[in-house]
Amino acid sequence: MKIETTRFGTIEVDDNRVIDFPWGIPGFENIKKYVLIEYKDGPFQWLQAVEEPSLAFVVCPPEVIGVQYKIPQSTLEPLEANQADDVIILNLISFDREKNIIRFHLRSPLVFHVEKRRAYQWTMDSEEVKKYINLPEGMEWKEA
Repeated sequence: MKIETTRFGTIEVDDNRVIDFPWGIPGFENIKKYVLIEYKDGPFQWLQAVEEPSLAFVVCPPEVIGVQYKIPQSTLEPLEANQADDVIILNLISFDREKNIIRFHLRSPLVFHVEKRRAYQWTMDSEEVKKYINLPEGMEWKEA
């Protein structure tokens, strides 16, 4: 399949690489199909919308900054996953160029069922954050 993108031009991807977000991503609910595109040799990837050439998110595994998630069964159920090993988590990354800050969006990670090629954004409230996110030693949780 060929996908038009504003960042990468026209790219060719196998149909089996398309990831379905049945509910979209909040703010982009009408866009359901994405592909992951490797970015150089680093840990960052682009989550490129199939249906919208200009829509792409930078994503990264939480382990890059030492964060680990405890995934409750209720988070697995929408993806019909049986266990945490069936899914991977990627965090959305944003860049504040004025302040020269990179933000990992820890509270709302993307959860991917690897085998079924389905995903959604898991959003946690303050209590869930403390329960399901393990921060590395020395890192503190700060509300934005």
